[in-house]
Amino acid sequence: MVLIVEFEIATPILRRTVDDVAKIDVEEIYQSETGATKLICWVYGDDLGHLETALAADDTVRTASLLEEQDDRRLYSVTLSEHGEAHLTYPTAAEYDIGYHEITVTTDTKIRARVPTRASLFAYRDVCREKGIPFRIQRIFRESDPSGDRYGITDRQQEALQVALEEGYFDVPRETTLSAIAAKLDISDQALSARLRRGQANLLRNTMGERAPI
Repeated sequence: MVLIVEFEIATPILRRTVDDVAKIDVEEIYQSETGATKLICWVYGDDLGHLETALAADDTVRTASLLEEQDDRRLYSVTLSEHGEAHLTYPTAAEYDIGYHEITVTTDTKIRARVPTRASLFAYRDVCREKGIPFRIQRIFRESDPSGDRYGITDRQQEALQVALEEGYFDVPRETTLSAIAAKLDISDQALSARLRRGQANLLRNTMGERAPI
């Protein structure tokens, strides 16, 4: 039975940066063509005047590019440094077919993930501890539990998919554009693209994945 697990890890990634802001929501993690690990993330705070300085001082960040700016948040593309890469647990999660749904960095890094088995969860936990990263489980429930996401998607992913469907984004030919939907949701094109991709992947894993191995 597939599980939804909410847990915290005390990773140093973006730790220096989050000390100067309210929170950081990681929208997407991926590898660039050069093999560098990049994060697309929203940084929130009432006063973001010192954010660039905090990013520059963060030893887990190699470079950071501003993608979008709003009143209380900024969207960045962050390339991890070698130090950041050494503490990244995402490759281990992928190895054990653990799919991240939400990642929020505050005092600790809080993750909500889809986990295929308890054995894979404990294997992931053991790797975190081997890296010197404390790991704490907050909540575990079955994916079929009505209190959880029915198809393993977050509220934001569901909203994006629903609006895209209603506006005709998935029609052939398309009746709207990515930019138009992003404007409707008040997010950037990059954030919407990441949200749609992750939402569709979760839907496929939780529907077709029930009949075939992922």
